[in-house]
Amino acid sequence: MARYLTFDLGTTLYKVALFDDRGQLLALERARPPINEPYPGEMEVRSGDFFHELSDATRRIKAKAGDDWNNLRAVSFATQANSFMLLGDQGFGTRLILWPDQRAFSFAEELATIAALPDFRATTGMPRFSPQLALAKIFSMRREDPASIELATRLLFISDLLTAELTTQFRAEAGVAGLSGALDVRALRWRPDVLERLEVPPIEMPIVVRAGTSLGPLYDIAAQYFDLPRDCQFVVGCLDQYAGAIGTGTITPGAICETTGTVLAAVRCVDQLHDNPAPNVFQGPAWDEKHFWQMSFSSNSANLLEWYRNSLADKPAYDELSRLAGEARDSELVIEPFEAGKPIEQCFRNVRQEHTRGEIVHAIMQRVAQSLKDQVADLSGGSVPAEIRSAGGAARSDVWLQIKANTLGTKFVAMECEEPTSLGGAMLAHHGVTGEPLESIAQRWVRVRKTFEPQ
Repeated sequence: MARYLTFDLGTTLYKVALFDDRGQLLALERARPPINEPYPGEMEVRSGDFFHELSDATRRIKAKAGDDWNNLRAVSFATQANSFMLLGDQGFGTRLILWPDQRAFSFAEELATIAALPDFRATTGMPRFSPQLALAKIFSMRREDPASIELATRLLFISDLLTAELTTQFRAEAGVAGLSGALDVRALRWRPDVLERLEVPPIEMPIVVRAGTSLGPLYDIAAQYFDLPRDCQFVVGCLDQYAGAIGTGTITPGAICETTGTVLAAVRCVDQLHDNPAPNVFQGPAWDEKHFWQMSFSSNSANLLEWYRNSLADKPAYDELSRLAGEARDSELVIEPFEAGKPIEQCFRNVRQEHTRGEIVHAIMQRVAQSLKDQVADLSGGSVPAEIRSAGGAARSDVWLQIKANTLGTKFVAMECEEPTSLGGAMLAHHGVTGEPLESIAQRWVRVRKTFEPQ
């Protein structure tokens, strides 16, 4: 009767989910990240607010769970990458700086030269070095306001902060660390030359461990704060896109999963790192030394639909917008691709007054599907996979899944579990405390809701 709790540390929503030992979702609570924007382009969350939202959602889950709470065996997470905190003296450790924060964009050209370091892509798996990375922000802070970080001694990614709170251990998951642009993803060691070029020293980087690593029982005080059983174990989770792949059963080399959330991510499981991947493909470590992840990102995602919905006075439900898209007549309306750092409204410059809501939403869905087609082609070398499994909020829209199937010319698979990303975290938790292989867990826990064939 074991139970598993997962914290999904998403960009748009935090989710706390409780699963049983068959992979059934028993309870789910959501919380909106309490984001502050102290200056234009900056995005932060106070650490106290972060823990308050998570602990409050956890207590609501406990109230739903009843006696099941005593069977809680392990806690894990799925997380965004490159949101971080600096620890040190004199007030440090009070704020998380989030990955969409744009304070480093003025250094974009200089930061791009990091990718020219010897064997950068071969060892880090990163095709470029972006100003949205955590270390890029530290670089900009040291250049523009060195006094603000001169006493900083340690860096924690957002999931590291949760890990440290619940265990007192400073550990980073390998896939999250890999997306920093400074990790050797084969050896799981930080590259000193990258850190030095980014002027990170003397800040200490976290120890890197693989997803599914058990860190033992929870720290007593933290267990009390979160109202968790003290004998519950903490198991290291992983990047949310990777967790979505695990939760959809995309753990066989060559299989592909897509997540349509704040960003559009296509993820492929492989058994070795490729020497010459497509220009936009990222590569990173998975749950053991025999598996790796390949991933392609796009800014053309559900953010387009969210922006459009928020522009409407009545802010209709997403289910209603999806229904309207399914009923829309054929239209030649084209939503333009979104480019990070530019106003999102430019994507809608072709929209006219005569276009209906359904036509606009249908065009948004087509734009995302076309971007996904390009990403999948990058991952698979231009070939079309037999199927693609879907995670993220958009996986609940049958209309959108059918558009994707039609656009890519292959079948799309929606999962029975409405929160496959959280399920992936629970699968890692079960793996971490029992040692059962993920492949075996997936056979028992992952169930298909519906398959969409191209029409």
